[in-house]
Amino acid sequence: MSENLYAPPATPVVDTQRVAAAGTEFFVTGTTKLVLLYFATFGLYPLFWFYMHWARYKRFRRQPMWPVARALFPIFFVRLLADEIDDRLRRENQRHAWSPGANAVWFIVLSIVSTIASRIPESVSPMASWLPVFLLPPTAWSMVNIQRAANLACGDKLGALNARLGWANWLWLLVGGVLWLLVLVGVLLPE
Repeated sequence: MSENLYAPPATPVVDTQRVAAAGTEFFVTGTTKLVLLYFATFGLYPLFWFYMHWARYKRFRRQPMWPVARALFPIFFVRLLADEIDDRLRRENQRHAWSPGANAVWFIVLSIVSTIASRIPESVSPMASWLPVFLLPPTAWSMVNIQRAANLACGDKLGALNARLGWANWLWLLVGGVLWLLVLVGVLLPE
């Protein structure tokens, strides 16, 4: 049998990191990246975060669902996501000290309180308008706990496949930084 020495290789060249990330059941990302984007976007990052988790889940499980709806109404689906992640950990016999239910409930309660507080007029309660800002850290904490479990369930404990900030992430950080700066200037300037 004669081989053509000048023919290109028959083995396809594949970006293994991209394939590994696309083939996971859940969205894999670094927790530092998650927290940075969560704060920079004033808490809007969960829209993307939940969408990515459910889109990966849908593709992996080949189940009909609307990831967009689950991202827009996360308080109705965060518990299900946490339970699915926990089920995956159990199927893989992975030990992870966390409470999926408690983290989901924590996220739900904080999201509801934040939404209600943001609707209270400042004339009624000046502190109510600041409550959503104060609730950003504990809400981020519940998301980080869920993300750590998702990373572990996908075989990437640290989320290294998606830990680096891309150009779009830097753009969001820049816009968020400017908005945070404007908020601080508004707070510090005398009336």
